[in-house]
Amino acid sequence: MKPTVHALLVEDNPGDAKLVEHYLDNPSVQAFLDEVKLTHVESLPAAEEALAADHYDVLLLDLGLPDSEGIETLCRASEVESDVPIIVLTGLEDTGVAVEAIQSGAQDYLPKGDLDGDRLVRALRYAIERHEQERALTRRNEQLDFFNSVLRHDMMNGFNIIMARADMLQNGLDDPEHVAHAENIHDWSVKITDLSEKVRSILDSVADDGDATLEPVELDPLVTAEAERVDAVTDRVDVDVDVPEGTTVLANDLFEDVVANLLTNAVEHSNATTSVHVSVDDGGPTVSLRVADDGPGVPPSDQADIFERGGKGDASTGTGFGLFFVSSMVESYGGSVRTEESDSGGAAFVLELPRA
Repeated sequence: MKPTVHALLVEDNPGDAKLVEHYLDNPSVQAFLDEVKLTHVESLPAAEEALAADHYDVLLLDLGLPDSEGIETLCRASEVESDVPIIVLTGLEDTGVAVEAIQSGAQDYLPKGDLDGDRLVRALRYAIERHEQERALTRRNEQLDFFNSVLRHDMMNGFNIIMARADMLQNGLDDPEHVAHAENIHDWSVKITDLSEKVRSILDSVADDGDATLEPVELDPLVTAEAERVDAVTDRVDVDVDVPEGTTVLANDLFEDVVANLLTNAVEHSNATTSVHVSVDDGGPTVSLRVADDGPGVPPSDQADIFERGGKGDASTGTGFGLFFVSSMVESYGGSVRTEESDSGGAAFVLELPRA
């Protein structure tokens, strides 16, 4: 169903206003919109009164008005009503002004000399739809920020209390079975706290839209420390690290969890003893960190989707969160991740990371 659009035209030239009205009476309007109801005013104060008195879906704004000129007109109109998409109409054929208008919040910039009915109606429809998408995106980011706050404060505070009480029980109980139960409560609280921290980091990276705070991270000590940690946890994996000293990338303090996920991924997807080789290629425009194993590998049919939310191989019993976390964080650093076959026929995960 095509919508009816209520448009407010702010234009001090009667001839130009009549031309806009003529274009909007054209039968071509029906291809994009059911009807356009146009209200015409000649100044910004009159536009402010109209916007206060009624609802409008779009504002058609001439930049040259008696009381305002150029981009100042657009800025003043945006201050009057920030929740209505604005299409700039102007007699100027100036690309620089057009770019500045879009950067200042206009949905479109239409020179009057190039105007016709089809172009005007298309601009109306697309401006309204883009504005709705922007509002939905803003709403989504507000929701992400709210859930992030819940994770950061309410859940984390609750689990800190649970862990503290579990520690008290371990120290105060005599029955070995009860002590084991208390330890189990503590260990699971730690795991869920760690998971919550990773989810919070993903929410941060999504809500920030690529504006994550990054800092130089040296690969050699970080990868070595994570490899030693994995070696200490299980005897089913042998990690060999070949990372040159001084290799530094842009990341944040969650990058160690990214590396840990890739190292433990080889163990979780194989029942046999697994060898993992970590290497770096520092010769290109980015730094390539490669984590390769001699396990069962990733079938070609799974390689395209394995980093998606819930994505995992056919043989996996996990949730698919680990690799989604890896890809989300690496993308927030401005990098990328892919999987390929290792030299030994297993899986190789390659991270392309920005150089610090």
